[in-house]
Amino acid sequence: MEKINISQIVLTRIKDEGIKPISRNLFSIKRVLFWVIVGLSFIVGAFSFALVLSALLNNDWDLLNKFGFNFIFKTLPYFWLISLALFTILGEYYYRKTLFGHRRGFFVIVGVYLVSTTLFGLIFYLAGIGNIVEDSFSEISPGYRNVILNRMEVWSHPEEGLLSGKVIFIGENEIQIVDPKGTIWIVNSENYNTRGKFQIEVGRIIKIMGDLNEDNVFKAEEIRPWIGSGVGKNVNK
Repeated sequence: MEKINISQIVLTRIKDEGIKPISRNLFSIKRVLFWVIVGLSFIVGAFSFALVLSALLNNDWDLLNKFGFNFIFKTLPYFWLISLALFTILGEYYYRKTLFGHRRGFFVIVGVYLVSTTLFGLIFYLAGIGNIVEDSFSEISPGYRNVILNRMEVWSHPEEGLLSGKVIFIGENEIQIVDPKGTIWIVNSENYNTRGKFQIEVGRIIKIMGDLNEDNVFKAEEIRPWIGSGVGKNVNK
């Protein structure tokens, strides 16, 4: 039986198919690029987790009794949850292309990635980055508020006692706000409670619980900041 020369077969195939070897420099660039993608996926994943945490911890869970489980479906941060999942998959995929990627199984890589992004995401959240990023997105893109900030829709039902908007005027026993649709509301602030320590200022987003008295007139019973400590401005631009 004729002995098969593997090397000769490989060389013949390379010659016949015109296969060209990858240069050493290009190979090194690709390896660095894979690590860059893994690093970026990790950072974006950590930011996504910080925003998920911010959305969940700053959610108005006391409204669960009013809206039922529908409230949960309306206010879950779907965009950032999907973003976290996508960048977890992306990070795992490109880590496998690195020099050490073949040494670990899928579940080990994903587990380490999720634990790491959770820890760093928690640090980002405690540093206030979650609120800052959400506020910045709200100012840059009005579409972000409509698609991602589902709680904006929850707080846009004055007939059910829920109203939100940007403060445009503060007077004696009266606040004027403009809601996401551009409607100006007169809010009777003669007697109300506040949720959290914050100052009601012109340009700040607030959430109001109360009663609809007449067209564009709302009686405030409780006023809350839009996000946690009240960071937030410019519902409309």
